[in-house]
Amino acid sequence: MRPLFPACALCLALAACAVPQVPPKPPLRTTAATPTTELDANDALDAVARIAAWNTEQQRAERARLDDGRSLTPAARFRLALLLGREDDPAALERALKVLAAIEPEGPRAQAVLDLARNALRAQLDALRQAARAQELQMRIEQIKALEKSLQQRDDVPLSR
Repeated sequence: MRPLFPACALCLALAACAVPQVPPKPPLRTTAATPTTELDANDALDAVARIAAWNTEQQRAERARLDDGRSLTPAARFRLALLLGREDDPAALERALKVLAAIEPEGPRAQAVLDLARNALRAQLDALRQAARAQELQMRIEQIKALEKSLQQRDDVPLSR
């Protein structure tokens, strides 16, 4: 029994020193280090959540920073489109739609996110146009009412001969 003890202790000591095989982790994706030409669904959803949590001043600052950028990554263009979509200006919404049209999705999930963003921007643009049209029609109704009132007052006044 005594001769086996040093051999077993040696094997146990060597086994404790062995490094376990750990699969290598995939490298972290950073937009600066590895620029892609397509938009990832996770990046798009992260951008939506982040922008929704920002206050108005942070959104303005980010939009100004992205407007100054010359060559933007697809994720940055998506953020710019989202920020433009927060505006109440039809020109900004149309620009956001153009920016979204230039983005290449990475897969079906990213395509679905882009489609949802486009549909939301189109609906917002249509709502703004309909509101402007309704206001224009309301102004015309008010003009017609004023004209009708003036005509009624004119008819009520007797003509003197």
